[in-house]
Amino acid sequence: MNTLITSEQMKGFQELKRDAQQMQRKGLPFMMASVVIWSLNEVLQCMNLGVERANFLTFVTTCLLMPLAFLFSRLLGSNIFQKTENPINKLAFLCTMNQMLYLLIVMWACNRAPEAMVMIFAMVFAAHLLPYGWAYDNKAYTVISITETIGALALGCLFGNQIMIGFMILLQIILCSFLFADVKKMK
Repeated sequence: MNTLITSEQMKGFQELKRDAQQMQRKGLPFMMASVVIWSLNEVLQCMNLGVERANFLTFVTTCLLMPLAFLFSRLLGSNIFQKTENPINKLAFLCTMNQMLYLLIVMWACNRAPEAMVMIFAMVFAAHLLPYGWAYDNKAYTVISITETIGALALGCLFGNQIMIGFMILLQIILCSFLFADVKKMK
């Protein structure tokens, strides 16, 4: 059985990737939404809410992801929820849903180590970005994913949630800048 991929098949595969990248704007709408959500979480950390209430509200802010991503996608001239048969879009969606399983770890932390919950949430979020470096042909995803994951752990342990979330916001803005430039080149 011959398992080598022909150059024609590779061209077709690359075309599927380009189509998915164009349709999803390389994930930029989701990353823009994450800046808003992490910024809201920073505000929560600055308020005197107590750990349990702040953790609960941190979970609540994640409900804004899809509406904000849809809004940003419309502002960027796309529809990220458009039905497609492209397997690359389906793979990217599967990578996003993978994070939902990791949220079980965050929920456990919310109960067992509430003071570490936001840091663990940041690490889960950052780590889930890694496969998008390949899906969207953008090394910034890879670098930011690794940097945010390690940085969230270090800064969360050393300085607490406010500094760690500020770091997340800064790196998400940097990622958005790289993605915006990449999307602009695609047009």
